[in-house]
Amino acid sequence: MVDVLSEFLSILDSPDEKVRVVLTGLGGRTVELPPEGLEARVERLLRETAPGDPAAAPEAPVLGPAAEDGAVWWAHNPADWRAEQARSGLLAARAAGGHPVRYAVGHAGHSQFAVDRAHPLDGRLLGVKLDALNRLPPELLSGEGERQPQVITATAPSCEQFFSLGPGQAEHLYYLLYAPLGHVEVPPDPWGLDTSAYERERVAATTRWVRETLGGTDFTVVEPGACEGALTAPLRASGLTVTATEPHDEFRRRLSGRLGTADLTADTLEELASKRHFPADAYLLAEIFYYIDDISVVDDLPTDLLLITSSPEFIESSLLPWFSGPGKGKWRLTGRHTLVPPRMDFLVEGVAYQRKRGSVGLVCRRN
Repeated sequence: MVDVLSEFLSILDSPDEKVRVVLTGLGGRTVELPPEGLEARVERLLRETAPGDPAAAPEAPVLGPAAEDGAVWWAHNPADWRAEQARSGLLAARAAGGHPVRYAVGHAGHSQFAVDRAHPLDGRLLGVKLDALNRLPPELLSGEGERQPQVITATAPSCEQFFSLGPGQAEHLYYLLYAPLGHVEVPPDPWGLDTSAYERERVAATTRWVRETLGGTDFTVVEPGACEGALTAPLRASGLTVTATEPHDEFRRRLSGRLGTADLTADTLEELASKRHFPADAYLLAEIFYYIDDISVVDDLPTDLLLITSSPEFIESSLLPWFSGPGKGKWRLTGRHTLVPPRMDFLVEGVAYQRKRGSVGLVCRRN
């Protein structure tokens, strides 16, 4: 209910239309709002709702009369930073059965969205919104224990914005933020490595940089975390001998379908370091340090040459301090090259976009 008042208040300001609210965050309870004025609807919501058990939330909202012909669904952004709201948006996409769904932009500050409907709130509507939020239990605005406040400035916009998605796009957006939860299947090419102009340029620049750094093609390279093989394929096509590793079952299946099973393993970077069974001229650690807890794992890799790519921000904040600090006894930085600069790019084509941070290559040699 908090988010109905925060993000969907303009939808309630439709006195001639029936509105059915599914409170997915409160155990899936529903509230029917008959045709009536906004203030009356807010009063009804405040009176008829009470906290439920979030664990009792249904796997999908019950359609019931909300699925009637001509009904329009309004739901949370499946890329919302708040996990409960994002999950409810995903469930709405699955339950809608082809009916139109508009998603509130909500609290998703990493990305911008192709908004197709916006409701600027005038002073009257803002007054109703703020008054309603101030009548909620105080802990929702102040936080309770270790929980953050549920109502903050960013979640009470003065212009409520909405965008439309197909079911597959909703699943894709949810995956990009919540992949570790395992609620959705892996979408095809989830990061656009084969389709985005930016990503294709980054892959091509990385391939050229690896060849130039090695000085030719008669070399062996191990590429941990090869994903679907967007980088592995051009590296092999350039003449390099590349062993690709990918621990994720679905990505490894796609990788083997693309390149065959030769020189393909499920090893993590930590397993490569502990087993040391793939010595190579170089280890290419491309955009994987975001997922590595301890950088010192590289000390045990069976190679004297590390080729590392990452965003400029991550290199400055994490990698360079480690290689000039704890790692300087075993490694020395011998090269740095900008592969691609930052650029605005779509995450989901035509729907969500953001600033991608660019990529820098580091050459590190063992002392």
